[in-house]
Amino acid sequence: MLCIRCICSRNIQTGSLKEMKKENASLYWTVALFLALSTICVTAEKLYRPYDVEDGIAVEADDKCEVAYRQCKAKNYHLSASPGLLVPNTKIGEVYGTADYTLSFDITPTGTINDYGSILHFTTDNNCCNFGQRSPAIWFHQGTTRLYVAIGDSTDGNWRLDTDALPLNVRTKITLECKGKNVKLTVGAKVYTATQPTYRFAGNLVVYASDPWHPAAKAVISNLRYKILPAAEVNEAVTSQRHYMSNLQDEEMNVAEKENMDN
Repeated sequence: MLCIRCICSRNIQTGSLKEMKKENASLYWTVALFLALSTICVTAEKLYRPYDVEDGIAVEADDKCEVAYRQCKAKNYHLSASPGLLVPNTKIGEVYGTADYTLSFDITPTGTINDYGSILHFTTDNNCCNFGQRSPAIWFHQGTTRLYVAIGDSTDGNWRLDTDALPLNVRTKITLECKGKNVKLTVGAKVYTATQPTYRFAGNLVVYASDPWHPAAKAVISNLRYKILPAAEVNEAVTSQRHYMSNLQDEEMNVAEKENMDN
């Protein structure tokens, strides 16, 4: 684009675009292409820039990719969360989730209830406990502000982490980071870690804040963000997976050849 601008500055004189076309058809199409590319770049920047929303949810994704049991698509989502106290059965949108992601939000508990209080719920279609129905889902435990963070696993749709109680009427930052086998949950200054048993769900998810299957937690949430696996890391994972599959196929072929020789 810098080169195009240089050409324009040296050759384009005052006058209408029509006159310029008559003088130099090649230059006309160069300028037309420059204008078209500028429009596309501005539009793309608006569509794919990272979101930073006070009361909302953002999803960031890049190149379409596929890894064993993990997928991601090039889409950005911006879903509005309800202001004020959480309300049951509040759908805030739909996303295409990946197995590797970061979920973060601020939460201010204002009280407790004698039931599991729903905060957030990413699900394929229902409450529990098929694979993907809690990907993730977060509640307060009964009668307390201890977090119940269900992440889900292929072997257990309700695989989860629990935390200590959060302080009432104090805003606390929550960050859930899931990458490969590593799961890290940061609650204020406390960090909880776990090892994923197998793998997490990837696919279409409905997002609730809070869900239709439990009463809402007495809390206010803000700065809600959901970021899926960046393209560079996905490409690395794809390459690693391809090497693994290639080596596995080579081993199978070697075994088959050996069996044929023995026979």
